[in-house]
Amino acid sequence: MLVVKTGYMQGIEEAQRGYLDVESLAGELLAPGSAYAFLAEHRGRLFPDSMMEDLFPSKRGRPSIPASVIGTVLVLQALEGLSDRAAAEALTYDLRWKAACGYGLTEAAFHPTALVHWRNRLRASDSPHRINEAVAQVITATGVLAGRHRRAVDSTVFQDAVARQDTITQLISVIRRFGKAMVCFVKLK
Repeated sequence: MLVVKTGYMQGIEEAQRGYLDVESLAGELLAPGSAYAFLAEHRGRLFPDSMMEDLFPSKRGRPSIPASVIGTVLVLQALEGLSDRAAAEALTYDLRWKAACGYGLTEAAFHPTALVHWRNRLRASDSPHRINEAVAQVITATGVLAGRHRRAVDSTVFQDAVARQDTITQLISVIRRFGKAMVCFVKLK
């Protein structure tokens, strides 16, 4: 029996935006300081195409999902605590996700199993925590955490006198959850 395995090559994000790109159409509707706005603005810097090239050594096969899209989806998925299927649905139907990922209004998401495929490749790589590291580097470089302080009063954490979880706290939480998930994957290996 002959088994033919379909290969993948590194997907590349197109530099020119599409006609119905959600960020260019309605990007101003993203809440300033939200994780969606942060990722839309820094997606290319967080997850450049070169970041994941080692995961796809073959230059033949179907193009995979661009690194900027998969990195953004993995961060939003961890932030919102969604399953792979729910994350793919959010990318298809939620305009905030489309703007953060650079998707067009009518563009559908990839199949949810692509996330499993990417996580397996990341886990088997020499740098399985590269997404966490990229987020931490951009947060440091942009100074988005500068001047933020946590205060505890009666065991309740307040973020600069605001009792809601803001973007910075959410990003820190994502980094921690993603790191824990990657540790679990590495231990399973």
